[in-house]
Amino acid sequence: MRFREHIKTYLPGIVVFTLVLLLLSTAFAVDETLGNRVAKIFCFYKIIIIVSLACLPLAWIRPFRFTITDMLVVLYVGYTLWNFHYSGSAATTRAGLLVLVAVTYFLFRRLTTFAPLGFTHAALLLTGAIEALWGLAQLYGFTPSHHSRFELTGSFFNPGPYSGFLVAVLPLTLYYTLTARRFVRVLSGIVLVLFILVLPATMSRGAWLAAMAGCSYVLSDYFHFRRHLDSLYRKHRMYFTIISASLLLVATGLLTGIYHMKKESADGRWLIWKVSSTLVFSHPATGVGFGNFPGAYGDAQAAYFSADNRSPQEELVADAPETAFNEFVQITTETGIIGLLLFLGIIFFALRATCSAGITRQAGIIGSLVAFLVFACFSYPFNVLPLLIVFTLLVAQCPASRISTGSRWITALFYLSLLLPVYLITTGSETREQAYRRWRSEQLYFNMQIFERTVDNYRKLYPILKDQPAFLFEYGQCLSRTQQPEASNRILEEAAHLSSDPMIHNIMGKNYQTMKQYTQAESAFLKASRMVPNRLYPLYLLAQMYNESGQIDKAISTARLLLEKVPKVPSSATEEMKRDMQKLIKDHQHEHANPTYHGQL
Repeated sequence: MRFREHIKTYLPGIVVFTLVLLLLSTAFAVDETLGNRVAKIFCFYKIIIIVSLACLPLAWIRPFRFTITDMLVVLYVGYTLWNFHYSGSAATTRAGLLVLVAVTYFLFRRLTTFAPLGFTHAALLLTGAIEALWGLAQLYGFTPSHHSRFELTGSFFNPGPYSGFLVAVLPLTLYYTLTARRFVRVLSGIVLVLFILVLPATMSRGAWLAAMAGCSYVLSDYFHFRRHLDSLYRKHRMYFTIISASLLLVATGLLTGIYHMKKESADGRWLIWKVSSTLVFSHPATGVGFGNFPGAYGDAQAAYFSADNRSPQEELVADAPETAFNEFVQITTETGIIGLLLFLGIIFFALRATCSAGITRQAGIIGSLVAFLVFACFSYPFNVLPLLIVFTLLVAQCPASRISTGSRWITALFYLSLLLPVYLITTGSETREQAYRRWRSEQLYFNMQIFERTVDNYRKLYPILKDQPAFLFEYGQCLSRTQQPEASNRILEEAAHLSSDPMIHNIMGKNYQTMKQYTQAESAFLKASRMVPNRLYPLYLLAQMYNESGQIDKAISTARLLLEKVPKVPSSATEEMKRDMQKLIKDHQHEHANPTYHGQL
């Protein structure tokens, strides 16, 4: 009898643990022939098919009632897809991933209500422990890093997303270390120690702040800080005021120290948010379009630096970001106030459901969600697939209490309908995967500047990879170097909608210069120089173009402007450009000093 009860308890739990672990294991996918991010995406395509099919009978066996959070998720995804179509965005891969992540949310909703949450959390903690051990092995040189500049990346492409993954699991780990029974407490404590050893080495200030926020919530709930503070305030108001002021001073000093640790990086992110605000004001309701942030940001930053009153410090920290380094800012920029309100609605009702449903582990769940959202204020977790999967799991388990059971037929039919987008989006994934592999192999010839061979192969890959700005840039450059400037500019125009990289406009300017269209070349070079004003190359090309087209005064003034600029990263290339500009000025000054005599002797 007892054995049968154990089977009823643990068999569903083992199924849930296995399926959740499968989805989370997307983070471990590493394939150098595909690239870190792309390898995880194609691994996810395979796993979601398996989990979707497995969840279909589970939906029939134990149906559940849909919540307001579930409805808001559907509304948010539906609105974002409409926004994507309405804005004419070309980021089709990202739109497809959004749909699959929404499917993943409902898969997690099924799994988190099918068995006790402890099984789901066991999979999450195990995934975090593997990542922490991976990072420790990199620190001690046992395994290689996945970035040439950083020795600690875990299974990710740089320390930022890696630290975000760890910090999302940390508060839940702390919760189990404080509250679980002896065996689970020991295991959780070991994982917690691993996190504490690795997290400081990531040098991610956003992750540190997120860890403090999430863990503070868990500790305040466990030690009943709020009740103690209320009691202290009533009995000793003066002491309470002194302690509060002291804590505020300590927090201010800590934040100031974190800011000055990487001041230029922090100033750069502040500039990104400031420029992004101009896009929000110009497109308040619906934004610039889902997937259009990089291209729209490049245009906005060029317009921002067209003004004369910009500080040299802002020019120095400017860059060409792919993301806003704040997910709330990026959501508002891309999908407007409507998108932001829908997203905040999901967060609000998920947290409300957790607090009102009386879930026994609500402090750990909320702590992890708080840590993730704080991290999202300083980084780009929604642009990293494994982090997005963790976020959907955290939100999905918020309304996972034992609410009254819904209709078996409605639940089963709904989960059957989820197979359609999974089938449509993952169909042809093998062809796309092979295209990415061919692109990676062709990059060897591209880097060796064998453009005649590469351009034909890129032309074949274009229909599949035309939503990848890096591919479009390389293809456009190949066309340019094989004397096809018009075709090159058509491809580069597509790249400019998906990227804020000023090099795209540099190549376009060179193409216009080749075609003797000097006015268009001037516009392209000027835009590139304003997009990232600390880069010297656009001004260098502009001065050369002026010189070639006989606009000598403009060439000399542009050369002098280049010589006055301080490059963000001095190098031999910047020194060579400055020497060339000095020579250009000297040559023309020499011509004016010694004019050629054309009169009769």
